[in-house]
Amino acid sequence: MQRVGWFRVIRGRLEYCGRITRTSFVKWCATNGGDETVARVARGIRFSLLGRSRSARRHLWRALDAASRNDAVAAAIGAEASCYMDALASLCYADALPRAHVALHRLVLVPRAMVAGRAQAGVCERLSRLPALAGLDETLRRFFLDQLVIEIDAALWSASPSPQRSVAAADGWACVGIRRGTVWMDALWAGPDGTGHVFMFEFPREGLGRRDRKALEAAIEQMGAAVSSLSRADRVAMLRTVSLRRR
Repeated sequence: MQRVGWFRVIRGRLEYCGRITRTSFVKWCATNGGDETVARVARGIRFSLLGRSRSARRHLWRALDAASRNDAVAAAIGAEASCYMDALASLCYADALPRAHVALHRLVLVPRAMVAGRAQAGVCERLSRLPALAGLDETLRRFFLDQLVIEIDAALWSASPSPQRSVAAADGWACVGIRRGTVWMDALWAGPDGTGHVFMFEFPREGLGRRDRKALEAAIEQMGAAVSSLSRADRVAMLRTVSLRRR
């Protein structure tokens, strides 16, 4: 079992740990956006023995923690793990993405930037209107919704998916590998999820024998090397083609 932050992978499935942790909130408070939010809230505090900035951070965290414990919000967060893997599986059908066949089943390479973009849009649509979250400071709510996708991605990465330790998605697809580092889009817009890619395999119901598993491992390495050898312009063009065909 792997546990990182808000989510974990257990028995091959991505799951919510049941509560959010404070570490990412503390880091956010040190960013420009977080610091400005703390300062703005602090200006509304007339006096505090702890100091207005410290009190503002405490107030923001308590509001966020309380909102995350709301039954409707907690259920929605829990459902996001499956929604993320569903988004991954849906992208496997984009015919412009690199693909191969192993044991008559498809292996597809999906850029992490595409996964993050689709997942983030879904999170905002599903969670932003929940009453318990709607009452949060707007900037704090934005941090929370963005962080959900970051935490899910971190949990999947920490699980080190492989053909032997796959993570289940929808329609028989499973994540069998993640690579970081390969640039797919401008780093200015990519954010933390802009580099690297995910390998998705359409697992046969009966599983894979040792020979086919070795073939899958080899195909993953070959596909990753082929994509890494492309120019950045070629990778950007591939992303644009996928985006246009999916409209």
